[in-house]
Amino acid sequence: MEYQQFKQQWEQKWGKSELGAIKAFLIGVIEYLEDEDKGNKMIALTLPKNYLLNDGTPGRNAFLEYFKKDKGNCAKSYLGGTPDNNYHYQYDFPLDMETNSEQGEWESKIFIRSGGKDNPSPVHLKKNQDGYWKLFNVSSLATGVKKIDRRDF
Repeated sequence: MEYQQFKQQWEQKWGKSELGAIKAFLIGVIEYLEDEDKGNKMIALTLPKNYLLNDGTPGRNAFLEYFKKDKGNCAKSYLGGTPDNNYHYQYDFPLDMETNSEQGEWESKIFIRSGGKDNPSPVHLKKNQDGYWKLFNVSSLATGVKKIDRRDF
């Protein structure tokens, strides 16, 4: 996905809802693994300003080094990827939100299901003055997923 297309989706759609903001972050992570500069710009749109470095790129709070460890399978697992399908993902795959999520007007804690984990992952978000949801805690998204069964050789 090109950055301008991503930015347009963020401004018009994704940034206006909790699930959209989470999806945008995950897409940004996957794009980051292909092109760090482009992915950094995408991810930066989804995070609060204090999570960004002086150059505007995501800092350690984005946990990008953890997503790199498994070639993005953690991020892909929320977008349709499973160990059985080699973590094949689709950007238009709907996120699976748990019913015990806590949604507020300005702050929410959303639990989303992964195709590679047994338990849902919590994500803390807050809405800024411009009406965009920003991710304040993404560490649970970056925790490991089940390995692909490599016995087919």
